[in-house]
Amino acid sequence: MKKLLRDLEKKKIIRMIDVVFSQFISKKNNIIMLVAACVSFESNNGYLYLPLEYFKKNNFFSTKNPKIIKKILFILNQKKINWHLELLNHHAFNNGNIVTPFVFVQKKIYLYKIWKAKKNIFQYLNQKQTSTKFHLIKNYKFLDELFPSRIYNSQKIAIALSLINQILFILGGPGTGKTTTIITIIIALIKYSEQNIKIQLSAPTGKATERLIEILNNHYKFLNLYLSKEQIKCSLLKPVTIHQLLGISKISDRIFFNETHPLNVDVLIIDEVSMIDILMMNNIFLSTKKNTKIIFIGDHNQLSPIGIGSILKKIYNYSSHGYSLETTYFLKKITKYSNIYNKENKNNTFLISDKICILKKNYRFQKNSGIYIISNAIYQYKEKVFIQLFKNLIQNVLFYEINFENQYKDMIEKIIFYNKRYWDKIDKKENIKEIIKIFKKHQTLCVLREGLFGVNNINKILEKTMHKKNIIKKFFLIKNQMWYIGKPIIINKNNKYLNLSNGEIGITHLNYENKLQVFFLKNNDSIKCIPIDLLEHYETAWCITVHKAQGSEFDNITLILPNKNSEILNKEILYTAVTRSRKKISIFSNKKIFILASKKQKI
Repeated sequence: MKKLLRDLEKKKIIRMIDVVFSQFISKKNNIIMLVAACVSFESNNGYLYLPLEYFKKNNFFSTKNPKIIKKILFILNQKKINWHLELLNHHAFNNGNIVTPFVFVQKKIYLYKIWKAKKNIFQYLNQKQTSTKFHLIKNYKFLDELFPSRIYNSQKIAIALSLINQILFILGGPGTGKTTTIITIIIALIKYSEQNIKIQLSAPTGKATERLIEILNNHYKFLNLYLSKEQIKCSLLKPVTIHQLLGISKISDRIFFNETHPLNVDVLIIDEVSMIDILMMNNIFLSTKKNTKIIFIGDHNQLSPIGIGSILKKIYNYSSHGYSLETTYFLKKITKYSNIYNKENKNNTFLISDKICILKKNYRFQKNSGIYIISNAIYQYKEKVFIQLFKNLIQNVLFYEINFENQYKDMIEKIIFYNKRYWDKIDKKENIKEIIKIFKKHQTLCVLREGLFGVNNINKILEKTMHKKNIIKKFFLIKNQMWYIGKPIIINKNNKYLNLSNGEIGITHLNYENKLQVFFLKNNDSIKCIPIDLLEHYETAWCITVHKAQGSEFDNITLILPNKNSEILNKEILYTAVTRSRKKISIFSNKKIFILASKKQKI
């Protein structure tokens, strides 16, 4: 087994750490070595645990390669293995009562740290926590002023829940009013708090944090209608990333704030919660005081976090369990809605479901909008809608079948055409701010980084084709990289010295001294220009990955799917890509691949 795992690592099917970890744990036991390698590998792919069925059905490393499966079974002597008994009899496995590398409970295999984090999180969520800091009677009047209609409005429910709960998850797709809800909650909490409070906004990435700053700037007039400048200044802290918030060291992952040294904030509002993995969410709870109000905002259908475990999806599953009698009573009193019903809940999970509000009404897309129709079809897997898609019968959603070389060339030509207005602005030497704004209206997205349909290859072919067409006039060699007027780049790592965030897009152009620099449009509508030789951790951005685009929105999207099935390809990535667009999307894909992706969902 050891030799096979090393061969799989050389072929880049698994990682070196999976091999080393499995050998350290197993003590030459082939079955345990395989289990340890699989759990380590799949944890890196975002899975909280592996069910016992994973091994019984020979799903090793999620591979469909019969040669690999055959080799593994041969090493295991092809005998019928009692996986349950093998795990119970090994010292590395326990039910959680003592610390061992793995926890084996309810036919599920966890890494201990993942099991412990999950247990901690649900202990927090299962606590009965109600807020007493806020003047509820005054808030009733405020909510009535904002929502005078007696027609049910989930935004009003979300704000009411934020007043009475210590922990709350507000979840909804793009256009469901999450931003408006955040701003209104901030006003309600500051205006009617019985004492001065500190509100901290945060997000998982630099780009998402920049967006929070932009939201506050865009809604400053609305905030000023209800709050004084002094109230805003004293109560609203500048948004920071979660890493900055918790004081997480980049070198050791050590956390400055913890149970013995908690954060000193009264309200913590965290956006883009779908990006938060199970370990980070556990750290958030461990780092906050018991009386700190924590409000998580996000879209449960978006991509799972890059780290271990999509804990948000587990929490979302409780949303259908309904509200308790007590919460229903409060909601009726605060909102004056009569149609709030509690459900019979045999599992008694109200303590969790009371902390969840789903925003369903879409204010951005009409129900006949193409983006709404296709995103809903992906989420619910509606084959009839896909048939309409393939026939190009859905408004503002174009599907291009791509199977042959000439279709690939047509795709490149169409992407170049979609960027025509951008190049026109450059040729006419228009203001750099307008040039950047035009570029940001359209973005091409890929699922993969490598391969014929990957980001790296598409970017190279686009540059080569545009140079042949004389769209790109001249190349300049700077720092061993090819540069040209109009080259877009995306930052891959936060740089606090240059004030650049991971995910920011910049455009290469000439400055007033006729030197090439990269220009960035900041959230206060100002332009920041950076000399090319100071830049680091960036890549060309004609085409970017769907992961990079998460948290961003564009008027028009071009989505390129790979020509072969891939582990990374699933309904989450399709949904996330489609919902990055406000108006129009062009999809280049094989029909079978699109269907396969729409069917596939993580554990």
